[in-house]
Amino acid sequence: MYSASSKTFSVSKPIIDLSTPEIVQKQQVYVSHGEENDIQNVYAKTKERLEQSTQLVFSKEETLRLLEELMQFELGRFLLQNKGVNGYWTSYIILRGLEKVLSNDLEKWMLHRCPLVLATRERFDIFQKEIQKRLHSEMKLASIPCGVMDDLVTLNLQDLTNISFDGIDLDESSLVMAQENARKQSVESNCLFFQKNAWDLQIDSKYDLITSNGLNMYEPDDEKVIELYHNFYRALRPDGILITSVIIPPALSNIDLEDMKKQKAVFTDIVQVKWSTFRTEELTRNQLESVGFTIVEFKYDFQGIFPTVIAKKT
Repeated sequence: MYSASSKTFSVSKPIIDLSTPEIVQKQQVYVSHGEENDIQNVYAKTKERLEQSTQLVFSKEETLRLLEELMQFELGRFLLQNKGVNGYWTSYIILRGLEKVLSNDLEKWMLHRCPLVLATRERFDIFQKEIQKRLHSEMKLASIPCGVMDDLVTLNLQDLTNISFDGIDLDESSLVMAQENARKQSVESNCLFFQKNAWDLQIDSKYDLITSNGLNMYEPDDEKVIELYHNFYRALRPDGILITSVIIPPALSNIDLEDMKKQKAVFTDIVQVKWSTFRTEELTRNQLESVGFTIVEFKYDFQGIFPTVIAKKT
């Protein structure tokens, strides 16, 4: 278990099964998700707010119907309670949810048509390809925040030796599930896990590659984002690579407008998600370059929502 003295994280059996949405409850506020334990109280407050609202994407009747649908499936209830997703649910919308037979129409739409979810899934695929093509023996990589660490533990390590992965996350439940994920992928011996705040890493020149998704879009303060990038820069070795991503204002040319409206109704009007911080490519370039990075490439998803940014420590 993590402690201030050891700074490492380990758990003893039994481990949470990644096929179920069981979550370790922590009394802590996370940048990506908070928690209000009483779902019925959350539902009542949300319904009251929507009934009083005069600026909704859909009609009040349709919006309240969507609220009722969110209450009918686990991911919907988690979103209502937390206004964001943790490591388990990020993995669910990218990979594990696609393996399930879904009965709720809103959950089906969310996993198969929601523009942001589709962009997130494509972003994950781009991350995987960009990490894999840079992978070589003796590398040390980190995922910050790691979530369940699908980005690293599912890589192909054939013919490679002495690869090490560090999973860093503030959320204890994500670390528990990441360790179980590593065990299932038979790479547990390659992995270490640390319960740390990404804004307080205190790591110097340790990694050849850092992958990071999901922090900057929750942080509205540009100076805090620059501070985050500085921590990544400091943690990388010379010529080290950062692979990250941002949400940008979409051009809409490759997005179904009805799906975009429904996304806004669900995530903005009803859930009021925390991940609503958009940044342009120009601003992101300036922020990364201000701490010393050289931009290697911006790689866009088809919809132009969630570009992958590859930067090098110089």
